[in-house]
Amino acid sequence: MILIAESGSTKTQWCLVDKNNIEQLHNTPGINPYILSVTEIETIMRPVSTVNEQYKLDAIYYFGAGCSSVNNIEKIEHAIRKIFNCKTIVVDTDLKAACLALAGNKKGLIGLLGTGSNSCIWDGTKIVHQRPSLGYVLGDDGGGVSIGKQLVSDYLTAQMPKHIAQKFSQSFNISAQQVLERVYQSPMPNRFLAGFAPFVEANIDDVYCKNMVSRQFKQFFIKNIMQYPETDQYDLSFCGSIAYIHADLLKETAHNFGLLISKIEKEPINALAKHFQQKS
Repeated sequence: MILIAESGSTKTQWCLVDKNNIEQLHNTPGINPYILSVTEIETIMRPVSTVNEQYKLDAIYYFGAGCSSVNNIEKIEHAIRKIFNCKTIVVDTDLKAACLALAGNKKGLIGLLGTGSNSCIWDGTKIVHQRPSLGYVLGDDGGGVSIGKQLVSDYLTAQMPKHIAQKFSQSFNISAQQVLERVYQSPMPNRFLAGFAPFVEANIDDVYCKNMVSRQFKQFFIKNIMQYPETDQYDLSFCGSIAYIHADLLKETAHNFGLLISKIEKEPINALAKHFQQKS
């Protein structure tokens, strides 16, 4: 039996896989090892540890945001070993999960637009080119955090239309001081900022919201997709909640750059589970 976890900054999805079955488990909160301690990560994972009582785990594959550095990988591994009975533990990036889910053993140009954003070129077995992922402070263009950050900034500096500002105020009733405290003094500010992105989805027919998302996607393509050599030589695929929710605008943006998107998936976990099932 294999346990698979796919984690972004907002939620972590878990499933059990063997050659005959795929069993979805309850989601747990997202894990970002740049922000959380080993103890905090362990606390988030612990509800899933009941699988120890039901199954003998042959391997655990964890794919998560922030797992591109040795220190963060060691953090995740340490937390997993403290609560799961399993010798084989593999920790990799959420981008690797997207590659396996969207392209499998085929080449592809992969984009990830969820709470954060990322991209790479996949050769069918490994990531061969990748733009640096700079996180929610310096990067993440097109992701939920960046959209939420722009929305809140526009509201607090009176840069959004009055009718949208009124809707925003009615929806959140939040002050500048409260925003500053949550962003600069409270844990998980990225999750807080991403929490405003659904407001844009709910009002996407408004010109202000539509133009904001379009600008975010344009910046993502400029800073990420168009930086790779011979982009038109690869199938372009995306996964992530923002990519899925705003699929029409994303396809329109790709078209404006002369590209065609072949696939958009909301979450990679199902295709990821099938990938490992076929290998078992």
